[in-house]
Amino acid sequence: MMQPVGRGVVFRDKINTNIMKKSILVLFILAVGTTVFSQEKEYRTILDNQDLRISGLGGPFMQFTTLAGEFGFMMGGGGAVLLDNFFVGGYGLGLSNAIPDYINDNPGDQLTLGHGGFWLGYSLFGNKPIHVAFSTMIGWGEFGITQSDAYYPYLRDNIFVLAPTVELEANLTRYFRIGAGVSYNIFTMVDESMHGYTNSDLSALGGFLSFKFGWF
Repeated sequence: MMQPVGRGVVFRDKINTNIMKKSILVLFILAVGTTVFSQEKEYRTILDNQDLRISGLGGPFMQFTTLAGEFGFMMGGGGAVLLDNFFVGGYGLGLSNAIPDYINDNPGDQLTLGHGGFWLGYSLFGNKPIHVAFSTMIGWGEFGITQSDAYYPYLRDNIFVLAPTVELEANLTRYFRIGAGVSYNIFTMVDESMHGYTNSDLSALGGFLSFKFGWF
């Protein structure tokens, strides 16, 4: 005997309803499980490294070099963010002694020089009491000529500076380092037609002395 059509339709509807309910239940369980898994998964960033120490350093430093064939004493300082043994920051440096202008026929005139910019460095085996450190100053500044009784130079020339440095550093305390080494000042964009001086007149090898304070 054939089953009535009405009862067959109802039976199929019940099966479809049960399948739909089970499907919804499975999808719900999967969604909850995925949400829980996502919440428990650790969100990582570049600076999440537990071994990375982030601190700071700063202090004065000086150069003993030559400028246009004369002794030049450059005095300045810098500050930086310290990432383990690598640091990045800024600096400023200026000529502190009087150097006469011998090229131009103006008695009493003196040379002026100052620059500042980025300061990058790395201490090789910085946890050792005495170690080697490398740094570079990359900056922009001004070379000029001023009268002996004037505060501002009457002639100003914009320059670009690159000064790689190698030091022997000593960790005197956990918070203080002293370094001594050599640097080479590379001056570019010097306009000879303005004052008679060239890039090579300003670029020279020199000594470097630094005092760094920070959390090392």
